[in-house]
Amino acid sequence: MKRIISITFAIIIFATAFTAGAQQSSAQRVIANIPFAFTANSKTLPAGKYTITVLNSSSDRRALQIRSMNGRFSVMVLTNTLIGSVADNAKLVFERYDDRYYFAQAQLAGDSTTLAALRSHKDQKHAVATAKKKTVVVIMAG
Repeated sequence: MKRIISITFAIIIFATAFTAGAQQSSAQRVIANIPFAFTANSKTLPAGKYTITVLNSSSDRRALQIRSMNGRFSVMVLTNTLIGSVADNAKLVFERYDDRYYFAQAQLAGDSTTLAALRSHKDQKHAVATAKKKTVVVIMAG
């Protein structure tokens, strides 16, 4: 049973990657310099320059690929869409708990849609157990 689930999951990832490659020319993409290490989808990434790409942008369940410019670090983040006001600049929002940063949201310049990251069970437990939360916004010049 685990083997069937693993194979199905691998096919979904491959199909998503293939579709993303085919739609790369129309993909929404921004570059951000993130000055601190952060966690996204239970994976810790170091500080540095990242490309954030919106995959399956025509869907209401968009995914983000966060990839370091050198290609060494990458993570896929599933999101929910939130409708708000139009942003002048692209921005990334992180939640800080103690000395840890968690990727929370992304919004592209000129778009009223905010992409809120779905949180893993592990990240939610840590957030609930931690009393003080701060929000940190990284603005990307357009």
